[in-house]
Amino acid sequence: MSINKEYINSEMLIFYNSYPEFSDLPTLDINVFQDLRISIDDDLLFSDLVTIYLNSAETLLDTIQISFVNYDAAKFSISCHSLKSTSASIGARKLACICKYLEEISKSGSISVSKEYLSLVSSEYDQAVIAIKDKIIQFMK
Repeated sequence: MSINKEYINSEMLIFYNSYPEFSDLPTLDINVFQDLRISIDDDLLFSDLVTIYLNSAETLLDTIQISFVNYDAAKFSISCHSLKSTSASIGARKLACICKYLEEISKSGSISVSKEYLSLVSSEYDQAVIAIKDKIIQFMK
């Protein structure tokens, strides 16, 4: 299992164990991340792209949280879709998969998932940030 147990609490560990389709995915697909860096071929531009991703992901997380509380399924779905797409493109596979699941659930016009999923998305985003920062530091060595 690819869970970084240092960064999640016991409730989230139980939750991950209940949903193995999420827990078996890597937080950061190093090949996707590295391929993106190579295709850009400019470390400063790549760093800017990563910064834009991190900033937009935080905004999308906030929108997901707010739309969940307000029962706004349309905004919830769009925000999950956007976070899914940008996360997948940078290599945050587990976050993208969770967002895809939430997007599909909310397409019915209602938000029929428990609040734990919001904690899961937030926790996974935090882990993705750590993995991305670690990889950026490795690139700089």
